Amino acid sequence: MRLTSAGTTATPPSDARVHDTTAEAPKAARPGHWRPDIEGLRAVAVGAVIAAHIGFFHSEGGFIGVDVFFVISGFLITSLLLREIDRTGRVSIAGFYARRAVRLLPAAAVVLMATLAAAWIWLPRTRLGDIAVDAATAALNVVNVRLAMAGTDYLNADAEPSPLQHFWSLAVEEQFYLAWPLLLLAIALLARRVWGGDFAPRAHLRRRRTATVALALALIAAGSFALSVLQSGPDPVWSYFGIHTRAWELAAGALVAVAADRLRRLPAPLAAPASWAGLALIAAAVFTIDEHTVFPGYAAALPVAGTALVIAAGCAPHRFGATAVLGLAPLQYIGKISYGLYLWHWPLVMIGPRMLGVEEPRLRHYLLLMGIAFLLAVATFHLVENPIRTRKPLVQVPSRALAMGGGLITAALAVSLLVSVQPMPTTDNEEAAEVTGDETTVWDLLGESSDVDTVPANLTPALDEARLDEPAVYADDCVTGRSSTEVLDDCWYGDPDGEKTVVLFGDSHAAQWFPALNQQAEAAGWRLLPLTKANCSVADVAELDSKLGREYTECPEWKDGVFDLLEEIEPEAVVAASYDKKEVIADDPDQAWIDGWADSIERLRGVADEVYYMADSADIGEDVPSCLADNPDDASSCVADLETAVVEPDRREDLMAAAADAGAHVVDPLPWVCDVDQGTCPVVVGNLLVYRDSNHLAARFVAELAPQLAAAVPLEAAAPGEPGGDDGAADSR
Repeated sequence: MRLTSAGTTATPPSDARVHDTTAEAPKAARPGHWRPDIEGLRAVAVGAVIAAHIGFFHSEGGFIGVDVFFVISGFLITSLLLREIDRTGRVSIAGFYARRAVRLLPAAAVVLMATLAAAWIWLPRTRLGDIAVDAATAALNVVNVRLAMAGTDYLNADAEPSPLQHFWSLAVEEQFYLAWPLLLLAIALLARRVWGGDFAPRAHLRRRRTATVALALALIAAGSFALSVLQSGPDPVWSYFGIHTRAWELAAGALVAVAADRLRRLPAPLAAPASWAGLALIAAAVFTIDEHTVFPGYAAALPVAGTALVIAAGCAPHRFGATAVLGLAPLQYIGKISYGLYLWHWPLVMIGPRMLGVEEPRLRHYLLLMGIAFLLAVATFHLVENPIRTRKPLVQVPSRALAMGGGLITAALAVSLLVSVQPMPTTDNEEAAEVTGDETTVWDLLGESSDVDTVPANLTPALDEARLDEPAVYADDCVTGRSSTEVLDDCWYGDPDGEKTVVLFGDSHAAQWFPALNQQAEAAGWRLLPLTKANCSVADVAELDSKLGREYTECPEWKDGVFDLLEEIEPEAVVAASYDKKEVIADDPDQAWIDGWADSIERLRGVADEVYYMADSADIGEDVPSCLADNPDDASSCVADLETAVVEPDRREDLMAAAADAGAHVVDPLPWVCDVDQGTCPVVVGNLLVYRDSNHLAARFVAELAPQLAAAVPLEAAAPGEPGGDDGAADSR
């Protein structure tokens, strides 16, 4: 399963795909342009997507089914528009959107609202707000933009995919079709004005118009494909979800539609093998592309070309082509209900296991859920899609269809708003002892926190606000993003007038210590410069970034800039830390990780007086706020065992020894956050939430660890009268 071309963010990558179709006519009344091969292609596409999402054998590349849908949509919609232009000389924009509203919105609205209801019943309340926003943006056809923004949020890396994120491709299509009919209308009107005089042959006008449409499509396809190739590597998330890198796929199908008249003259001996070749290309894409493939980029050309070949070959009458398979009755029926099947399958993949009470779903569970999705798709087709799209008052009067569409969108938005304002479930839990830093400290309560049974009523932060409890450096834009190499050298904290400087260096597991270190720097009269970058470790190693799906080249480039800056400012102290769960590119990753840290520490010792290596903190392994929301009266079930919460424990011990040998002061924070005597890592201490997700410490909790950090990383306080000094003794906190 796939979220982006770089893989998923800690869960099966998301990519539910939606396609567009024209209305299906009953068999006896099917128009001459009805294509059984395209109906079968829809079945192949939705089957590939489902197979990828449920982990069906070696079909990891099945997410390319959405690319198949894009090409089909481009062909069908453009064919419909061109026929309208040939018949009337123009395009009815109101009629076009009315047809899409009747065809797409009823089923989509049903699935949106059903998914919101299921999420409210079965998912943790901590997720409802985000899912409600997903539903609202899906209803407004901008969910792809929301997903791209969320996907580039490093701190959202371990969040589960939304059960509604498969609506992204419907959003891409609608964005394309905001402009394409208008452009076709403009071309039709221009052609009639320029080439359509009173005595101009109709065939001449049609040829000129067709050539202009083909040129426009070629320019769109070329520009979008170039962006796809150039941007998919550096910016995989936006490239995966964006209209700018997907428009060429719809344009490819549209180009086949423009060339359909010529393609009808293809000789049968050429058309038949071409259709098989196209189907083979689609199959090859399913089994050769995976979540580490840079996508869309060049790789998307494989399924797009395959789909275009099948459709192009099908324009010419021939026997013995791929329609022999694609035209089989089971594939025809699946193709007919494919829109609903696609809409239903992903919510069931994401919510279904909880409905079944299965914590670790296997293939057999997903197959059962897909059976349910099939039944829901059948019901949706026969009870919602078909009855509505065949109602003459809607089909014949565009204003009524558009009004219906507006009503459905409004209803979906209303339900989204209702879900988003649902409060967290209340309990009769008592309030816990408040951690004040004076009489009651984290250290006092840590030993008894693993046995806490209930989530305290005064939990800070509240579970639905946990993700917002992050260090101030994020709100201040003082963390370098994944795709950037900029060294943010103007983000000074602590005492801005201090003469001594401490630098916090590393990734988000370094940035999490900012609240405590900033307190200490302010009290001691030191300047603090955080130099942190998303997912970028301090170690001098080559890393694979799972989101980028490639070597993280931006990381070493950024670190070179950091070392240049450190040589310039000559800090008195550097505190270095990073997440231990990295994908190191080396024959012996563990040794390379240790050696890389040792090399970086030696380099830091050349530019700083003191170097502190902060060993990694615990990783609970699941989203803590969600776990607590699911178990408000059994908080101890979210407590992790120390053995499993430490990432690579043997390597961690070797790394701490190597860091000490390299001259660093080694700081092990595990005793600050875990009960090492009991071998547990609590998630609630007093009234404080310990983690804002699965592995990042909550900022409010870290602020209470300032005394522990001050003892491990002593910053000499400025003397009275010196910059940053007080007339009295400096506060150690």
